[in-house]
Amino acid sequence: MDFWDLMIKKDDWILSFVEHVRSLKSYTKPNLLKVRKQMRSLPKEGIGKDLYVVLNAPSLRTQDLSVLKDKTTMFVNRGFKHPLYKELQPAYHVFVDPKMIKGVWPAEWIGEILNLSPNTKILLPLAWYDNPLFVPYHEYIYWLNWRLPFYNLGVSGECFSFAIQQQFETIYFTGFDATGIGYEMIKSSESHFYGNDEELEGKKTTQFVIDLLMHSRHLHDLNRLSLYCKKYGVKIVNLTNGGLLDMFDRQDIIPIISKE
Repeated sequence: MDFWDLMIKKDDWILSFVEHVRSLKSYTKPNLLKVRKQMRSLPKEGIGKDLYVVLNAPSLRTQDLSVLKDKTTMFVNRGFKHPLYKELQPAYHVFVDPKMIKGVWPAEWIGEILNLSPNTKILLPLAWYDNPLFVPYHEYIYWLNWRLPFYNLGVSGECFSFAIQQQFETIYFTGFDATGIGYEMIKSSESHFYGNDEELEGKKTTQFVIDLLMHSRHLHDLNRLSLYCKKYGVKIVNLTNGGLLDMFDRQDIIPIISKE
């Protein structure tokens, strides 16, 4: 093992330990244990189905998502701003970023989503179950109760974890350019299909130090996820138009929008 392999492995050990400590909270609170048991007792939703995960990269503007109508789709974060959201009527919408419980992102977004797509199931972390922000929406929420052993995949990792837990046949994803950090650093408005997140304005280099570290960990864990999927026969396919990711098989199922 060379120096850089050792440095990466060291981070794996540290992060694994930290995440195990954090997870103890949901295993020791009686009410969360009850909810976890309830969620895990539900029938698997993905048997015999494919899932299309739509993330928020700027490449979405170049893809005709209308071909996903009547497919089982999953959106994340500000994805409800996509012009075809109402038409696609997503099966799932995922939030896991602490910005939601810190008030940076309003919990009322859930209400906006349900107005556009009343049958969408909202997926939130189990640790948020007791938060009063989400009490008005409890009947629409599935509480995420299992995750892959890779801790730097953010919302995409929660999507993949849920899809694997629910035994979807093939997990397709698009809108995952993995280049957002570069656009943020040059103050571009291209980190997402809708532009940049407003809260990124004025970000300092001290924060970019952390972001770059997390981005490297993100790419590392995507490669680990790819190996995991090959080992356990999980089929994940990249439908993104372009982007960095080279660890998943790529297909061209979604038509490219002509610029003419």
